[in-house]
Amino acid sequence: MEDPAAAAEALRLAAESTGDPAQAEAAIALLRDVPPSARASVALPLSAALRTLGALTDDLDALDAAVVLAREASPGPAARAALGAALAVLGERTGDAEALGAALEAYETAAFPDPLFQTRMRRNQGAVLTLLGGVMGERGLLIEAAGALREARARFTALNAAEDAALAAENLCHTLRLLGEPGDDKALLAEAVSAGRAALEHVPPGRRRASAETNLANALLALGPAHHAEALALYRAALARLTGPADGQRRAAARHNLLRAERIAQQSPPV
Repeated sequence: MEDPAAAAEALRLAAESTGDPAQAEAAIALLRDVPPSARASVALPLSAALRTLGALTDDLDALDAAVVLAREASPGPAARAALGAALAVLGERTGDAEALGAALEAYETAAFPDPLFQTRMRRNQGAVLTLLGGVMGERGLLIEAAGALREARARFTALNAAEDAALAAENLCHTLRLLGEPGDDKALLAEAVSAGRAALEHVPPGRRRASAETNLANALLALGPAHHAEALALYRAALARLTGPADGQRRAAARHNLLRAERIAQQSPPV
């Protein structure tokens, strides 16, 4: 008999890849159908499936349930990481600084012995610090986030973990753009673009790539008119990738980004 946790994880990953919440719902149903004696063993997979459903559909009840399951799971680094992930999505969707602070604390205390998993926690800390800096309007948090992401990216590179390094680079691109754009700091924006380009080298096609393309496009648009044409092409590519059943809001945001970039490009032609 197939392991329900493994089958549910395959469904959850498919939901993230395709943007189809029905696959996350199928994963949840599969895990909730296990015998009572086995439910403790699937608490973390169920938390992850609920988190994915909440992220795809903005279902705050699903996200709350994901948080509760992670908090009630057997103590250990995996439970702390699951709690951090659920709280991070909940805090992002609600703008709740307290939830984001709790997510940061969960990631900081998820002590994995494996260097790869521990470096993932460092990357996650950087991503949450970026969210927290945006919610609280504190530049110092963004500076701290950039430091954490640079560190994680370097560690991943040393570990030959190319896809993980790419995600850290994508996160770094976004954070550096937030730092550099308000004061038109060309050095920070150029570093953001460099990180964004590095991320795209290892991100596969699909809706996951749309995020990396958007982050790089945002940085290119901020860097100046000479880069607007490339930014426009990336915005269009990202929009074309967002075809999943739950991608309506992301498509709307992508169209907004493209229209805004077209206006900026018309007003500031390359010299």
